[in-house]
Amino acid sequence: MRPDLPAGLHDALCGLLPRLAQEVFAQEAVTRDKGSDGLDLVTSIDLAMQARLEEELAALLPGSAVTGEEGYRAGQGDGPLWLVDPLDGTVNFVAGLPAYAVAVALIAGGQPVLAAVHDVPNGTTYSAIAGHGAFADGAPLVRRRHAARLAIVSSGLLQDLAARAPDQLAALLQDFKLRNFGSQALHLCYAAAGRVSLVASREAKGWDDLAGALIAQEAGLAYGSYAAAAAPRPMDQDQLSLCASPGLFDTYAAVFARSAG
Repeated sequence: MRPDLPAGLHDALCGLLPRLAQEVFAQEAVTRDKGSDGLDLVTSIDLAMQARLEEELAALLPGSAVTGEEGYRAGQGDGPLWLVDPLDGTVNFVAGLPAYAVAVALIAGGQPVLAAVHDVPNGTTYSAIAGHGAFADGAPLVRRRHAARLAIVSSGLLQDLAARAPDQLAALLQDFKLRNFGSQALHLCYAAAGRVSLVASREAKGWDDLAGALIAQEAGLAYGSYAAAAAPRPMDQDQLSLCASPGLFDTYAAVFARSAG
């Protein structure tokens, strides 16, 4: 454990998420539209999980603040901050598709230092401690080696490529078979585990990205924005993010940058 984190905090977090998932996901879900286009949804499970995380994480690390997708609040002071996505993959959950997760990252000194992503349908908890590695169910995460050339690219980024750089989209489709499982936190964990080569998203927000990004970085991958910015993007804005091995990152950051308006 890092000397600036309480002993046992990683294990406590990794134990908390499955316990809360078992509790909250047993409740009956009520669904409503989120936004005006009818494509995004929010459920009573999102809200209940956010409330339970706010309660439990604050108790887990006294003096810390908690914020997340539901009711995001910026500017929580200079102390440790838990950033949570209580249900990453809400639409999948509503549709009965088995790809959704609870994602939590702890930010200290402006940087993520601890993260966990609990894959609810499969019961796997991915985690990482900055500078100390990535884990799956408490064991060191070992990247898979295989011949499949798979990339996950968000629908928003595909739209941008089609509109602004169709030649690059055509080249991308020659380089990879594309997949999208509908949960950015899990996408990044899949990259960390070696299941896919690349994850890129225009529209993912900080709460979608941060936990999985730390896990991927601790597994040896590069993560960052494919469009240069003078300052870090606010957590409630599109992150324009890319995660891949260092060599692929440099190549495809230049490709995806052509799609940025």
